[in-house]
Amino acid sequence: MELLQRTDYFCREWEGLLDLAASIEKLLETSSKNDYDERLKSLTELRSLDHGLTGIVEHCHAGNRIVDSTYYQNFRETERARVNAEHEQIVQLVGNFREELKCATADRTMAMILPGMDLVNQLRSHISFERELLGRVAEPQQRQKKATGKKKAAKRTNKKTSRNGRKQRTKPKAASIISYTLEPHPEL
Repeated sequence: MELLQRTDYFCREWEGLLDLAASIEKLLETSSKNDYDERLKSLTELRSLDHGLTGIVEHCHAGNRIVDSTYYQNFRETERARVNAEHEQIVQLVGNFREELKCATADRTMAMILPGMDLVNQLRSHISFERELLGRVAEPQQRQKKATGKKKAAKRTNKKTSRNGRKQRTKPKAASIISYTLEPHPEL
């Protein structure tokens, strides 16, 4: 059950990273055009994505988080080594892109396009690899849940009717209210 919750967490994280990669790619394409105003606007928007770049770096330091460390235990040693090497490479690409982005002006945007596209391509490739690994690790868990989670269909019984011939209504049960402190957290 925990691994399935973590799978949802990873899928949401990957979707966010892929959306960020698509945004970066679109802005890099816009910054390569000849229109000065569009280049200036895309450069400003790229700089506003710094928080997203920090999110990429945070993903790359995932082995330090509890959620990810238990996930990585299911990998083979070679897979863990590849994931770690790709994380290091992505952190370096983020650093290179940030450095070029810092020096870029609306007149000089070409120097940041290549590091930006390298980052986008490497990030997409890495997420694809991690999805493949997660699918391999989570598949036995899902089969086990399906095997133990099967329930037999219960027969439906008619409720007693009142004198008027209408079915009696049962009072709705009070909604179970769980304090926000007791709800399961996706990282735990």
